[in-house]
Amino acid sequence: MKVIIGSDHLGRDFPKRLAKIFPETEFVTAFEKGQQKKAVLDAQVFFGWPDAEIFEACKKLQWIACPGTGIDKIVSIPEITNSNIPVTNAPGAHVPAMTEHVFGMMIFLAHNFKELICEQKLRIWDDEHWFGRMEELGGRTIGIFGFGRLGRSIGLRATQFGMRVLAVDPNPGPDSGSAEVVWPLDRLDDLVKMSDWLIVSAPYIPETHHLINVDRIRMMKPGARVIVISRGGIVEENALGEALKSGHLAGAGIDATEVEPLPKDSPLWDQENIILTQHASALTPELFEGRRLVFIDNLRRFIKGVPLQNICDKKLGY
Repeated sequence: MKVIIGSDHLGRDFPKRLAKIFPETEFVTAFEKGQQKKAVLDAQVFFGWPDAEIFEACKKLQWIACPGTGIDKIVSIPEITNSNIPVTNAPGAHVPAMTEHVFGMMIFLAHNFKELICEQKLRIWDDEHWFGRMEELGGRTIGIFGFGRLGRSIGLRATQFGMRVLAVDPNPGPDSGSAEVVWPLDRLDDLVKMSDWLIVSAPYIPETHHLINVDRIRMMKPGARVIVISRGGIVEENALGEALKSGHLAGAGIDATEVEPLPKDSPLWDQENIILTQHASALTPELFEGRRLVFIDNLRRFIKGVPLQNICDKKLGY
């Protein structure tokens, strides 16, 4: 059996580790497209994010293993979506780090750390200046758009801060977890109206493109804040920027943008009430090791002919 390792996302030495675990399997390291074109002709497994040309060259392919969680790049290729080739991902490993990142951003904004750090650099000590300028999370309402593994983890942590948890999910299940209620998508307007903190943790698919648009941003409470943690493109960034500039919204934490890297001329860079991180919220050693273990377990299953775990719905996009 031949496996193409088409991404160095989990480390350039990962193929060597795989070869030791699976000595009877041929692993071909092909991080560059030029290397992949010939290598994929007789491969059964592709680990990475193949483009349309590479997929067309895969004559014996039986499985695409996405190294991460989001499969939007893969299912944007109609030939893959319409094929019978299963696509798996590696969910779960990102959840602890991204949950912590969300609350790091929230506390940073609520306690005005950006200005505090500036004053530290200037050696300013003026405690009276800060009277009433900090906010507590307890008692506030957190609205979570996308109540999958990450959304549920955020909701559970929010209850530990004493927050009220509301959620919207396109496919709400019977178990609401830590949320007071999990509404279907047609209640998104209610969610944005009621949230002091709106957390965007939904997958990016055609149906979620710009769902948090100018109209919904205008519905939000004055002084509310937005955290974008899953994917860019769900929030209409120009509208968000204008709401922050006008003072209607008090702040935003953005880990994922519609275009990445964020263009240097984007006005989001210069807004004082925004925290920008470079789609880096999950990039801990634990994340990468967790994703390696997911692939190792699934490869064992594939070799044994046992059903794969984490098979995605290519039509839904996650």
